[in-house]
Amino acid sequence: MSKIKVILVDDKLVYRNAIKTLLQKLGDVDIIAEASNGKEFLNLLDTCDPDLVFIDIEMPEMNGIEATKEALKINPALVIIGLSMYDNKKYVNDLIEAGARGYLLKLSDNASIFSQILKNPRAEVFFSKEISPEKDTAENSKKTVLIADDFENTRFVIEFTLKQAGYDVIKACDGQDALKYFDGRKIDLLVTDLNMPRKNGLELAETVKKIPQYRGIPILLLTTEINEEKKQKSKQIGITGWIQKPFVIDKFLMFIKKALQ
Repeated sequence: MSKIKVILVDDKLVYRNAIKTLLQKLGDVDIIAEASNGKEFLNLLDTCDPDLVFIDIEMPEMNGIEATKEALKINPALVIIGLSMYDNKKYVNDLIEAGARGYLLKLSDNASIFSQILKNPRAEVFFSKEISPEKDTAENSKKTVLIADDFENTRFVIEFTLKQAGYDVIKACDGQDALKYFDGRKIDLLVTDLNMPRKNGLELAETVKKIPQYRGIPILLLTTEINEEKKQKSKQIGITGWIQKPFVIDKFLMFIKKALQ
């Protein structure tokens, strides 16, 4: 098995060294480069091809959140894990919204989480155990949302957002995959990307609306494009609403709450 190629990004050498030592103890890791700020890190991507990036949130020149956004434009397959001294809800939301796959507190005992990340970096969204998202369990925990999107990072961002708010989540990688879940199980809301292979969002919605049990289910379409023809088609099908990509987490949750009312 080949070594996992890692880039460490932190303006403090002491933290880079601490993570380097821990990673090398836990797995077959190759630290291929280090950077002290976001701009240095982005420059490294011209010559480096990492599998995994650990990045500090607060840094000079360019912070970890902005660097994550830019890095994923260059290489959408990157797995980026944020590091911070602070259990800050805004930092967590902004980083996950940017496409990162985790948020770890520097002063926590993260050895078991680092081990999980090295075994399967895409298994889940990773958090230090001290980070406990606030949930409106009384209102939301009984609601199940099905997400259909062919872009893995989008699915993870939405899953994190909805689980943090207390919803149950089912994920599908495209429209055809989503249909297998409409088998009698409880689904309260469908959130689907518009453009997907095999069956796009409008085709999926049209098919779901023909299933008697799910005829009244609210459906939200995620899209980067809105034109009059597709708006009219969505109205005919019975789409509840559109969410423009990229979305802001707080506004996204407002759409979800309104659609479920």
